Amino acid sequence: MSTNESDLFDLHAHTTKSDGTYTPAELVRLAVEKGLAGIAVTDHDTLNGIEEARIAAVSAGIEIVPGVELNTVYNGREIHVLGYFIDETNESFLQLCKQLREGRVNRAEMIIERLQEAGCSITMEDVLAYAQGDAIGRPHIARVLVQKGYCSTLQEAFDRYLVPGKPGFVERMKLHPQKAVQAIREARGCPVLAHPGLIGDDALIYDLHRHGLGGIETEHPDHSPLQRQHYQTIAVQLQLIATGGSDFHGAGAEHRGDLGSVKVGRDVVARLFADAHKEWKPAND
Repeated sequence: MSTNESDLFDLHAHTTKSDGTYTPAELVRLAVEKGLAGIAVTDHDTLNGIEEARIAAVSAGIEIVPGVELNTVYNGREIHVLGYFIDETNESFLQLCKQLREGRVNRAEMIIERLQEAGCSITMEDVLAYAQGDAIGRPHIARVLVQKGYCSTLQEAFDRYLVPGKPGFVERMKLHPQKAVQAIREARGCPVLAHPGLIGDDALIYDLHRHGLGGIETEHPDHSPLQRQHYQTIAVQLQLIATGGSDFHGAGAEHRGDLGSVKVGRDVVARLFADAHKEWKPAND
């Protein structure tokens, strides 16, 4: 990784187009304040924050790496797959993102209904006031629960209401991570497994590698030094790109870092770009 502070990138950040609290333009301004050379906009299940960030970045003098974070399900667990340098005009990929966002709306409606049954007086209108963007998520519902006084923190809202076994938990639309990797490849992007340390299943990395995985997020705020070293070793072994980012969501987000708290060099961005543009064929199962 580069040691030149002016040549470093944070490759994992969210905006109000999904569950971040900064608009794309505000995110760019913050990146300038942090002295970053560039950032990746990786909103959940949408590409719609990228162009606004690009426009702001022109006058700001920093670079935008186009990205996305697809939410998938594997063995009953939520798995996130990042995609970089995707063809933003690919209709099949845009349709997949639309389906995922529609699934988010349906899920939010069911969560709200269950929370109402559990005595929480919240509505979809309350949630939409926080969800300014395209992709509604549990963090928006958690913010309403805090605002209404049912919980003190976002983490408490998740722990009391929004995780498996709790009154407001509803499973999401079941997209398998293999399908997410394939969809990113078909849209000429580079798929990267996000924060594998929060998954704890190395077999998944090997399986996704066979199906076109291009990298793993070795550097993440929730990874211990031992985990970072462990995933760096796997990346070398499988010839995957070792990426990193803060997973920045803004004020009040749990399990996230400050923008620029995790950075990688320009060489990583170049490898992601090259990998996204290489020839790819589906695995033969």
